[in-house]
Amino acid sequence: MTDDESTPGGRVTRRGALALGGATLLAGCGALPNPLKPDPVELDGAALGRVADRGGPTVAHPLPVAVADAHVADSRQRAHAMLDAAPLPLTADELPNGAMREAIADHAEHAREHLAEAVRETDTRERLELIAHARGPARAVEAAWAAVEDELTATDVRSARASVREDISEFRDGREFVGDPEDPVAAAIVHALVGEWVREAERHARDGASDDRAPVTPLVLGERASEVEQARAALGNARHVDRQFAASLAEPRSLESTFADARDSLAETIDSRMADRPAEHADLPDLVDGGGDLEGTVAGAALRQLHGELPYEGEFVPETGLPGRVLWQVETLAQVGAFERLRDRIAADDHLTVESVEDVSELRAAAATAVEDALADSADERLARTELASLAGWFDYAANDIDRSAGDDPIELEWVADEIALYLEIEVIAGAVPAAVDEALAALGVE
Repeated sequence: MTDDESTPGGRVTRRGALALGGATLLAGCGALPNPLKPDPVELDGAALGRVADRGGPTVAHPLPVAVADAHVADSRQRAHAMLDAAPLPLTADELPNGAMREAIADHAEHAREHLAEAVRETDTRERLELIAHARGPARAVEAAWAAVEDELTATDVRSARASVREDISEFRDGREFVGDPEDPVAAAIVHALVGEWVREAERHARDGASDDRAPVTPLVLGERASEVEQARAALGNARHVDRQFAASLAEPRSLESTFADARDSLAETIDSRMADRPAEHADLPDLVDGGGDLEGTVAGAALRQLHGELPYEGEFVPETGLPGRVLWQVETLAQVGAFERLRDRIAADDHLTVESVEDVSELRAAAATAVEDALADSADERLARTELASLAGWFDYAANDIDRSAGDDPIELEWVADEIALYLEIEVIAGAVPAAVDEALAALGVE
């Protein structure tokens, strides 16, 4: 839901690090060993990797609105048509520059990979996004070849960019947060996604800093045209889903005041929950009684990361509209609840002490179960899925980071405590989701 997952002060959050591709962006090389502990726990690296590589839970995040088959087909056909515009594979006679031929071939392969993934994808939202992402490199192929043939100029691309920016502004300024007052959740989910796609379109349509300075080669024109196409694809998806949702409503009504009231109510709830939280930069011993004994442990790593995610005043707030803000607040309440749950469990000495790979397996299984239970226990499954679908993806991040850190040799627990802690974080965040959903439903006026 955000353009920037870091805080204004530059601190990278756990969720932001995962969005960028892995927990090690935060964890570094893991916790530093504590020399006061004479008997470090050692784990079998190969066995740990096998545990991490097990399949995790799958949580679909379907759109609460039908997408026309024709829209999907038209977008896919546009991608294929752009690929077909160049006589691939290009030969040395057609394009003597070998580096340029290779770059165009790479763009084509990238586009084909996304198109193939879209065919296999069953989730409509994912399929739309995969095809949209395919259209960018497909346009790079078409535009680069057109430039080689002297059929495309920098002026053409600048004109196309200006045109799509006007279209984005027109759509954004004309949008209304319409919905059914009896079902504001569906409207919140749809409008949050439409807003996300509009911001994606704006990012791609933004003029690049080097547009007027970089040498104008066919590859440069291809890249610039690719950005414009990505913007058009994202805008097209946003328009279609927005129109489809509005058409599905018997009596569309503006829910802007409903979302604004919910945002304000949830902000008060979050502020109240944060009133007695530890100081923003508190050390681990200050987070919970007995915290001094948690250094280098999985529980300590998880508690520290969850504390780092708490929404302290002045911390990062996503750039989003009202519906997206409400969904972010659900996520934030789950984060606050997760910290509270783990802190209380540690204070009561009711948490698993990891001493073996078998303990890691138990921790991972508990995380998977917690995601599944949260889905079943939430009063609104659709709202719960907005957070749980993201959590389900953390299993892959944990596997990648554990594989990278552990290898096949024995490794001390303290060096992979941060990576293993992801499982504990998943468990307590998922466990807090049903209560966060209840708060959101109350704020939205859903009985």
